[in-house]
Order: sequence, then C-alpha cells, then structure tokens
Amino acid sequence: MKDTFRLCRKCGKPVGIINTRPYRSILVDADTVFVHPDPLGETFIRIDGSKMRGKPDTRYDDDREGSEAVWRPHRCKGDDL
Repeated sequence: MKDTFRLCRKCGKPVGIINTRPYRSILVDADTVFVHPDPLGETFIRIDGSKMRGKPDTRYDDDREGSEAVWRPHRCKGDDL
C-alpha cells in the first residue's frame, strides 16, 4: 500500500491519500487525531482505509482503552476563497 502526503490543489493545506480498495482512494487531513469509538461520533478514516465513528480525545492523559490514531476526511474550503 502506497500512502502519500501532498498539498491540496484548492486550499493548499497538507493532505494525505489513503487507498481504501483497488482504484479507490480518499483524501484526509495530514494531522492524525486520537479517537475513542462512539457510534454517535464523527466519521474518521483508519490507515487501512476502513471507516470508524468516534469522538476525539480532549486530554492527553486520558486512560480509556481503545483509543486509535486516525485521520479526518479532508473537507476543502478552497471554494470559499
């Protein structure tokens, strides 16, 4: 699997490209987010391309089990410029 980081063509922010399946990829923000699973939370993307719902950790010393490093899907605001 080849994952790369580039700059968005519209807004210029760093984005990552994660392959979800053959001939299919998704743009994500370059910064990782640590997230706890929550069925009512936001949608995030794992490194293998699978999706998960969760809520971001708000404290660095949170000791709950199941926290994962994931990425937010890139929502470009380049059209607003």
